Amino acid sequence: MSFDPSLILRVIVSPNSAFLQIRDNEEKYFAQSVALLIISSVLGGLAVLPFAMMPLDDAYFEFEGAEDIEDTFPLDDSAIGLSVGSSILSGFVSALLYYFIGKNLDGNANWKKVFSVIFHVHAVIIPVTIIITILVFLMWGSFTSVDSSILLDPNIDDEEVFSLLGSFIGYVILLAILGIIFAIWILIVTIKAIKVVHGFGTGKAFGLIILVAIITSLVSIPFSFV
Repeated sequence: MSFDPSLILRVIVSPNSAFLQIRDNEEKYFAQSVALLIISSVLGGLAVLPFAMMPLDDAYFEFEGAEDIEDTFPLDDSAIGLSVGSSILSGFVSALLYYFIGKNLDGNANWKKVFSVIFHVHAVIIPVTIIITILVFLMWGSFTSVDSSILLDPNIDDEEVFSLLGSFIGYVILLAILGIIFAIWILIVTIKAIKVVHGFGTGKAFGLIILVAIITSLVSIPFSFV
């Protein structure tokens, strides 16, 4: 299998024509699409690395009610592996739903075409994940670098807290803003992918995406308690 970097770039800058090319050449691009899903999932797993590499200071666990925090931080290697595995599984389940539900709504009956197009949406998710991962590293690093004894001092005032956590709060706000922007961008690209591969209108494509998201979320609930 060989990557087609120009096509991957076109998914980002000109998705309609890229998805048309993928749909009409699914045999050529199917393996590449699966690789994009796996790469995206692995990078998504890296986003939780800061919480494993930069643990909270022990002082945060020395007060009543801290048991839940202690059970969460730091994350272990299994949490990272679970994140990657659940991301890959979620990608495949979503593609299956896009195929079966879409086909029953008079969409494309060729599963390989549907999978190839849907998995190529991860060409957009990959750079988004890299940016988010970098910001998460910076955010968590700025928090863990603060002396815990100062933050836990009962005499500390709000002004001092904001002064110490200024960078952390800034990264949280930036992550929230970019998260919304990226979510909208990915949604738009996914709508374009559905429209191209299934021949749906915008409203029908959006409805399918919402339905698949709901079903995928319900399926993933048991894994959240592992």
